[in-house]
Amino acid sequence: MQVGRYQVIDVIGAGANSKVVRAHDPMIGRIVAIKLFSPALAEGAGRDRFLQEARVVGQLSHPCVVTLHDMGIDEPTQTPYLVMEFMEGQPLDKILAKGSVPLPRACAWMGEIASALHTAHRKGVIHGDIKPANILILDDGRVKLTDFGMARLASHDKKDTPLLGTPAYWCPEQILGRPQDARSDIFSLGVVLYEMVTGKRPFDSDSLQGICTRVLSSKPLPVSQANPSVPTAFDAIVAKTLEKDPAHRYQTIDLLASELYPLARRKTAAPVPAPHTSFRERATRLLRSA
Repeated sequence: MQVGRYQVIDVIGAGANSKVVRAHDPMIGRIVAIKLFSPALAEGAGRDRFLQEARVVGQLSHPCVVTLHDMGIDEPTQTPYLVMEFMEGQPLDKILAKGSVPLPRACAWMGEIASALHTAHRKGVIHGDIKPANILILDDGRVKLTDFGMARLASHDKKDTPLLGTPAYWCPEQILGRPQDARSDIFSLGVVLYEMVTGKRPFDSDSLQGICTRVLSSKPLPVSQANPSVPTAFDAIVAKTLEKDPAHRYQTIDLLASELYPLARRKTAAPVPAPHTSFRERATRLLRSA
């Protein structure tokens, strides 16, 4: 099988509306990951919209964002595709299937993801599908955010849009069909953070209706009660990410990151970097200490 100039080797993952394959790029001589979408995504005006969003995502540059090398629509099958760097590692959902993650490590990883989202948000791009399956933990311990392929330009998201993503990580405004912005990603990141340190989703149910009802109206058990090893001070951080009203959440994701990084330090970690240290340098040092 071939997609564009790329020679498909095997399938490495599949979802409801897409699949990811490992492929060889004969022009560069490297292995890449290709995300293949449904041909319906490129029908009519959708074709231009897909290409436009892919171009914007391709301009994102951050060490914790999987690099987008190429994109296009395979003419024989009309299949839209994104070509990304191939990374060895495990998606976070596979790691969480074995149990919760220690608080320092969870805060370090989520601080890095928040830093990556901060870069995207400043360019007007929201991810729109933050979930463990889209967070890759590399073999060397680094973390990468994947699948901006379903992200939408925040400036263009001003009308009702179809529900995208995974129900357990939807934000209230997504369920209600209201416009989403950077604060929507913050809510979904809060759901992931809660699950990482407790081993349980905050709004879980055995039905779509049940999940949506919980997201819209229920208040999850404080993290420190679900996991007594977590300090009560952490409860307020998670609760603020999970506010139903976006106006009551962190208004920018870098504010969330600034509260997560100190918790990523162990007692034996190096002293907190001086205030003049850059945001990126603080992230790197604290991640290494977790």
